[in-house]
Amino acid sequence: MDHRIEVRAGRPPKEQAEALGDHVVAVAGALFIEKGYGATSMATVATRARVGKQTLYRRFPDKAALFREVIRRRLDVMLIPEADRSEHCDPMAALKEIGRRALGIVLDPDFLQLYRIIIAEALPFPELAAAAADHWGSSCVDVCVDAIRVAQAKGMCRQGDPEMLAQCYLWSLVGDPFLKGLSGEKPITGEDHDARLEKVWSVFLEGVSPKR
Repeated sequence: MDHRIEVRAGRPPKEQAEALGDHVVAVAGALFIEKGYGATSMATVATRARVGKQTLYRRFPDKAALFREVIRRRLDVMLIPEADRSEHCDPMAALKEIGRRALGIVLDPDFLQLYRIIIAEALPFPELAAAAADHWGSSCVDVCVDAIRVAQAKGMCRQGDPEMLAQCYLWSLVGDPFLKGLSGEKPITGEDHDARLEKVWSVFLEGVSPKR
């Protein structure tokens, strides 16, 4: 019996289309982690997800686009606050929470494995580097930049290039744990996670204080 999820006529309702998209991306993410990027074909994704190839290619024109969507969804779920980030009531509190989420991302085993794939296969598949840049660095920095701009407008943060301030904050927080996680070292957890956040946050606040 053919169990493929195929829409043969007409356009599916929005909810059905979204559910199918979620399913395909989840299956693809699991395959990338299990097999790697090079060994995962679009045909394999279609078979494992039980969808037709035409359905898959209508949504994702190539494997790079599918991988990019896997990265985007993992980051968005873990990073983006539910509230409209452009209207922070307390932008500094929002910025600290963004840092907490970013630290959680770089300690997530599946995310680390996806990033190892990017590093290992970046030369034969240069589109992987673009996928990572599109959503890991830029997404985290962009969300921080938004919060910093609001904080500057409210007089809660000193003036200066908000992107540079965001990068200083983020990479001082996640840089070392991220590199250690990629190399396979035991990640920090629990109290160590919170302690690192508080220490970096204290130094950052001192540096961006409008009184300086």
